[in-house]
Amino acid sequence: MILLIFSTKMPRRPLNKKRILLPDPIYNNVSVHMLINRVLKSGKKSLAYRIVYNALKEIGESTGKNPIEIFETALDNVTPRVEVKPKRRAGAIQMVPRVLRAGEQSKATALRWILEGCHKRSGIPMLNRLKNEIIESFKKTGYAIRKRDELHKLAVVNAMYARKPQTVINAVNQLTA
Repeated sequence: MILLIFSTKMPRRPLNKKRILLPDPIYNNVSVHMLINRVLKSGKKSLAYRIVYNALKEIGESTGKNPIEIFETALDNVTPRVEVKPKRRAGAIQMVPRVLRAGEQSKATALRWILEGCHKRSGIPMLNRLKNEIIESFKKTGYAIRKRDELHKLAVVNAMYARKPQTVINAVNQLTA
């Protein structure tokens, strides 16, 4: 009697399912809720809500426009079109660029850069720092825009290491056009 055992490769731990983020209660926007979750420190979500909502309210008062449209435009201005990952090839580490699809990963990077810009400023309350950084991103100036431009320059310089170098260059040039 022959016993056949078929083994399929199964992960030892279950795969994590992607959590679906619900929109925030006031503006009904998922991007605002992502920002609130990243402003959050030490589990004080009510403080994060207060900081973000007051910053958006002040943006609306100072510009006279819809604060959500300004925030979405600022986020779109900061969102990178490519990413650069280090790969080890033939004993050397090469920075290999690849084009990002417009999705959660690029939006998360943009939010991280906006908050980094907020943390770099010191001496003023977080509410004002966040407001200033969002307005500067809307006007295509500021820390987050500089970070995006540095990343895009690095991607163009290292485009020769990509599988399709022309797509990387086109993605970066599409932003400037």
